[in-house]
Amino acid sequence: MERRALIAVVISLVILVLYQEVLLRFIYPPPAHQEDVTAPPPNTDAPPAPAREPAPELTAPAAAAAAPGPAIEARHITVDTELYTAVFTSLGARLESFRLKKYRTTVDPSSPPQEIIVPGEGGDYPFGVELRGRQNKPDSGAPYGSSVDGLDLKGDATGTLDFTWESEAGTVVKRFSFRGDRYDFGAAIAARNLSNEYVEISVSWDKGIQTPPPGSEVIFNHLVYLDGRKLIEMTFDKLPGNIVTPSPGSSIGWVGYSGQHFLAAMIPVDDPNYRLWLKTRDHTAESQLLFPLGAAPAEHRLALYIGPKDVDALEGVGHGLARAVNLGWFDFIALPLLHLLKFLDGFTGNYGVAIILLTVGIKVLFIPLTQRSFRSMREMQKLQPQMAKIRERFKDDSEQMNKEIMELYKRHKVNPLGGCLPMVLQIPVFIGLYQALQNSVELRHAPFMLWINDLSAPDRLGSLQLPFVQHSGIPVLTLLMGGSMFVQQWMTPSAGDPAQQRAMMIMPLMFTFMFVNFPSGLALYWLVNNLLTIAQQYYMNRSAT
Repeated sequence: MERRALIAVVISLVILVLYQEVLLRFIYPPPAHQEDVTAPPPNTDAPPAPAREPAPELTAPAAAAAAPGPAIEARHITVDTELYTAVFTSLGARLESFRLKKYRTTVDPSSPPQEIIVPGEGGDYPFGVELRGRQNKPDSGAPYGSSVDGLDLKGDATGTLDFTWESEAGTVVKRFSFRGDRYDFGAAIAARNLSNEYVEISVSWDKGIQTPPPGSEVIFNHLVYLDGRKLIEMTFDKLPGNIVTPSPGSSIGWVGYSGQHFLAAMIPVDDPNYRLWLKTRDHTAESQLLFPLGAAPAEHRLALYIGPKDVDALEGVGHGLARAVNLGWFDFIALPLLHLLKFLDGFTGNYGVAIILLTVGIKVLFIPLTQRSFRSMREMQKLQPQMAKIRERFKDDSEQMNKEIMELYKRHKVNPLGGCLPMVLQIPVFIGLYQALQNSVELRHAPFMLWINDLSAPDRLGSLQLPFVQHSGIPVLTLLMGGSMFVQQWMTPSAGDPAQQRAMMIMPLMFTFMFVNFPSGLALYWLVNNLLTIAQQYYMNRSAT
């Protein structure tokens, strides 16, 4: 195998990864509006009603138990922590705002904190509860009484917020438990004094399906859930509209909405009898957890996570939530590299510098393999004149030609795979690092230097609009990357005919075209890697003369 064949393999793997990203992000984005999916009748998918037993009560303050008057206005209860500001409305006891303090809407430091909540088409917010039976009773607009007017939590301080709704159908209590230094928080839902007509209680998260303006960030672009150990991802137009059936021998661990950098997930705790219903209606995606009434536990507990797709934070929550960070086939390589990148940033305070140091470290690690590959290609290059004579002599007999070439390799003790194998071993590391950089929330709005103020966005200098280039400006870093790749290709020892070598010079143009709309952090990594390779090739060329 010649080195050019290996390069073709490398290009194919990289194109596969980039092609998947292009499809997901640019060619087939989630549509602005989905066709309504007709939900099944309330009772057709309901399990047989379990024997009703008196349900243990969530203790709520006496003042909260009293039903407010029918004309009461909505109260807004704020939970303020070190990481976010959450606002609940008393009408429906739902979450109407959740702003992340450490993440901004845009790269401008003065822009407001990132809002996570996108209400449904009808103004429905997350954590709606519905009593399901012959006639369903949702709590949309229901006047809940609250136990406190708000919470202000710092450090590891904890606090609890209770909501109680008294109605003719019975009493529903929602309890939320928070900690000041964590993105995850707890919820407990309980209903009591219900008639036997209600067989299920559901907890839902409604999210409006929208198409943002071109160039703006899509916070959540698909729905995800964990089926055993398998992560299932769906665009909103692919939601099944009925009960999700887990794989044989497994169960649904959690469900949520996910994007490149953020996740909002509901995780049932210690309650294996729930079911998952995914559907769209009125341009709204809806995920519902359905719990049977009258069966233990009567208090249905959830763990909730709303925040960045930070691997450390997700691993701290448990329940397999870190699977939401999809690092591809080589996640066993990408994950350590991501941790190492964060470690280096702790010393440098600049993720651009951390990327450079990480690239240098990987390059140093592979110096022995690179030198071995270079020596093998040099030996192959010396045999080119003799190989050309053999090809000319046996041009009409390919079998004899291959036999003579192999004899030539044997006489000169040259391994034709010597230049390929060392490079093949590096492919998983390259792809793993690509995935780590592509999916790192740490690079979001992270500045590097000069005009590069967001390593998760394409680099642009100025305001000139170029064809085939998203966002206005000149992609300087990407052009430098393409230029360095051209120099690297030109310096690479040739082991083939001149026509093949000229064809391979198309590689820099192809990579420049692919990288022009990709994050500048990726272009920075590839540029530094090319520069180090050029320096290494220059040194080895000097040593070989």
